[in-house]
Amino acid sequence: MPSMARPRVSALRGAQACMRVCGVWRSASSWADVVQTAKNAVASDSTSAAQGAAAVSSLTHDPLAVVGQDLSVLRQSISTLLGSGQPSLDRIAKYYFAAEGKHVRPMMVLLMAKATNGLSAAWGMQRAHAIGEDVDKPMNRESVLNDVNPTPPPPPSPTAPRPLPAQYEPKLQHTILPTQRRLAEITEMIHVASLLHDDVIDASPLRRGAPSAPSKFGNKMSILGGDFLLGRASIALARLRDPEVTELMSTVIANLVEGEVMQLRAQETVSERVPVTDLMSTMPSAEELERFWTAYAPSTRDAAVAPTRHQFQVYLQKTYLKTASLMAKSACSAAVLGGCGEWATQSYAMSATQRADAAAVCDAAYAYGRHVGMAFQLVDDLLDFHATTEAFGKPSGGADLKLGLATAPVLYAWQELADSPLGTLVARRFSEPGDVEQALELVHRSQGLARTAQLARYHTEAAHKALAVLPASDARAALAQLNEQIITRVK
Repeated sequence: MPSMARPRVSALRGAQACMRVCGVWRSASSWADVVQTAKNAVASDSTSAAQGAAAVSSLTHDPLAVVGQDLSVLRQSISTLLGSGQPSLDRIAKYYFAAEGKHVRPMMVLLMAKATNGLSAAWGMQRAHAIGEDVDKPMNRESVLNDVNPTPPPPPSPTAPRPLPAQYEPKLQHTILPTQRRLAEITEMIHVASLLHDDVIDASPLRRGAPSAPSKFGNKMSILGGDFLLGRASIALARLRDPEVTELMSTVIANLVEGEVMQLRAQETVSERVPVTDLMSTMPSAEELERFWTAYAPSTRDAAVAPTRHQFQVYLQKTYLKTASLMAKSACSAAVLGGCGEWATQSYAMSATQRADAAAVCDAAYAYGRHVGMAFQLVDDLLDFHATTEAFGKPSGGADLKLGLATAPVLYAWQELADSPLGTLVARRFSEPGDVEQALELVHRSQGLARTAQLARYHTEAAHKALAVLPASDARAALAQLNEQIITRVK
């Protein structure tokens, strides 16, 4: 097949302009500052660069404006995938989907699809294949599957694929492939399954301001409901017929379990014996540990009673496994389904440069999702000390402390106030009367909250830099805005 044309020069100049912006991102206080800086930087360039700046300033930054209609369709479509012949199982599987959630994960998948579609030389063939594919079509006979779903998705109406021009242009980024839409639904199903299981483990009475599934249906049904969701997600994943995406998303489920086990073990002991998955890719970078932990190491006198670097590493690794892995791998999978993955690039006649360009897109998508996920959880841990139960939609005001968890604000406060009782409180998991209140007071007295916010901002900046690989578009601008919304959210 003929080689696809490379992105237009104007698109590349937009990406280069964004790279320049990223150099001053640390000093910017908001996305508006970054956009203004971009305008100022590009205005000093040539006339063509000034035209590029005008194009950037005209982009839509609101994520809901870019994929709001797609999200509405997604909510309806998920419900059709979750039907069960067992009425009680049907009810609990759909229970959390009935409430209005933030839908950050599927939104990210849809935006990443729009931001990366067309960037691979394999895009044309990938698009034709995906549009001709029925993502609801079984690969086995019904008599073998034995799967009863009383609300199956309706069969697709036959439509002729509408070819797109070979040359990439940001204005063409209106296309989301059927496989990418289904990926967004799978991502939300895996996330909600983890919520059902988490609410059992945490004995949480509320979720999104309403009674949690365990409170309403009991622990046993909640566990079974989560298992059922993972089963339905696995079926949908297999029917995407992409081995690379299946591998990525399957490891997410394993990561969620590994992260949960790490958290449970951390509740049992705070010693150096807490097991850590030894894959370097799941661990924080040396720079992150140095800048946000080692640089604040206490004096030799206090070192014996202060938390260790290893304990902070365990916390960050658990955060990746429980939260960031799903965002990273689903964002990467969206790019893979658009033709940027290893499997697609090896299947088509592409040059080494074209394969490297496609791999860079996948890497950028993964890095963006990973850093957004880390920032998201760090902000969640901050809100546990700030937000009220009414605003947060689930138990707050020290809920993690009540579960015996020492999150970043606590570890930072303990490191700073090594001679305080905080180490003793952590060791006994805040289990005695008054422990939670005392820990809250110590955290607020320290710089723990401010340092956690700084670490979250670090990941937000890293996510923004990852987007610089992609050409300017409404979708990329919306991903940048979503990134900023996560760091500034209050619930």
